[in-house]
Order: sequence, then structure tokens, then C-alpha cells
Amino acid sequence: AQRAEVEVGGGALVRVVAPYLVLGVGALLLWRRGSVLAVVALLAGYALPGSVRDVAGHVDLRGERRERLIPKGAMEAGRWLRAHSAPGDVVATDLHCRYDWWQVCDSRHFWVSGFSERRVLVEGWAYAESTLSRARPFVRSYLAEPFGDRARLAANDAVFVAPTAENVRTLAQKYGVKWLFTGINPMLGKYARLRFKNATTSVYRLPGR
Repeated sequence: AQRAEVEVGGGALVRVVAPYLVLGVGALLLWRRGSVLAVVALLAGYALPGSVRDVAGHVDLRGERRERLIPKGAMEAGRWLRAHSAPGDVVATDLHCRYDWWQVCDSRHFWVSGFSERRVLVEGWAYAESTLSRARPFVRSYLAEPFGDRARLAANDAVFVAPTAENVRTLAQKYGVKWLFTGINPMLGKYARLRFKNATTSVYRLPGR
């Protein structure tokens, strides 16, 4: 199976930061002249923190790859699910955040739905209209916004953290979930049928669905 991974060398951070430093200097000079271009430069520079974080997530001081955003075997699992499910099936996953080690959930996580081509109950919500409408430019990034429907997120994640017959049934009956897509989670085997598993990923089918 193919695998998708991202490798970024130490020089990549410099290539990302340098243009914004130039913009910053230019903005300062233009500001003194009262130019509208200064405002444009300032707005462009607002993207700097996200760009730096995106690159820094893959680079340590030795220039080595820190982590693989998409684990080996994920595409294989997603393609299996696509081949063994119907287009209208709903999938639940506990994979929401790109970086487990970051202080907030960077919810630009979409590869479960991308590889499986199925609807996912909760995955990445960073670019949802409801998320962007709650973000406050220059104060709070959209990447720091939590999922808007707390009850749905809680019901979704409870199945993976502490599965019971009741919360699995709730996910199936209330939210129409038919499949669970996750890492290696043997606890789910008591309440759902394991249909696919490799070294990093497993897919379960809910009973009665």
C-alpha cells in the first residue's frame, strides 16, 4: 500500500519565515508614509504563526522528521473501508487532531474521510463555517476553536475512550454511525465487529448496522 508522509528539512523553516520578515520591514517603512500597502502587508503577516507551527511540527533542532502526519497503513485501511461500505454510510473516528503534542487541537485532519470517501461524524472542523465564524482575527486563531457541537463530540469520543453497549448503541441509533475507524483499540472488540486491521489502523462495524 502507498503511504503519505511529509518530510521537511531544517532549511524549510527559514524559507517560510524569511518572506514574512521582509513583509514586516516593508510594512514598517510604508507605514511611515501612510500607505495602504502597509495594511495589506500586516494582514499577510497574520498567517505567519500558523505557517511556522505547520513547519515546526515536522522539524527538530537536528533537522530530522519528528512525526508522520498520516500513519503507515492508513491509506490501506481507508481504501478497504471504501470498498466494503456504501456511499451513504457514516463513519466515527477518534482521529481529530494533527498533533497530539500541541497545546490545542489542530483540527485540520481530513485523511479519514479523504481515503475512505465516506461521511465522518466528527473529524476535522478547522475550515467549517461555524468554526471560522467564532474565530477572532488577531485575538484567537480558528485553529484554537473547539468543535461546535460538544454533545456530539462527547458521544463520539466516549465510544473510543470507554466503550459500553449503551454508548455504542447511541452512536448507531442517534447519529446513524455504521463504522468505527481508529488506531489499535482492543476494547472495541466487545461491542463492535473487527473487520479490518493492520499495524496502525483498525476498522469496526457496529452491530445491527
